[in-house]
Amino acid sequence: MRIEELYDIAASENIDIYSAALPKTHSVSVMDSDLNCFIGLDYSLIHSVAEEKRKLAHEIGHCVRGAFYNRHSKLDLISKHEYSADKWACENLLPKDDMLRAFELGLVEIWQLAEYFDVPEELVKKALWIHFDKEIL
Repeated sequence: MRIEELYDIAASENIDIYSAALPKTHSVSVMDSDLNCFIGLDYSLIHSVAEEKRKLAHEIGHCVRGAFYNRHSKLDLISKHEYSADKWACENLLPKDDMLRAFELGLVEIWQLAEYFDVPEELVKKALWIHFDKEIL
């Protein structure tokens, strides 16, 4: 998936994207009380298209899945919502069938897959766990 397609998805989902100074997180998503979603990206701290794709896809994942946590609730698990956002990013940037085709082409190293899909290696590792390793547990 190209970066432009992610911006198209955000637009079709009525998700507003803003440039913001976010020195600690580089990106953030929030949903207001009317269920409108907003994404902030600190473009000055995003140094590659691959990194922008990962951050944007993750934040869109929060929005489209409603994966937001309540920091005031002791019963809400942050990891559950982060996993949901990561899963959406992996399903859209590294679909399982596309990964299987890449394997058939001989692309089996993390760096090869990262280059092929134009995403950071960290996201390839998450996708491998989500699509393959987790299934055997």
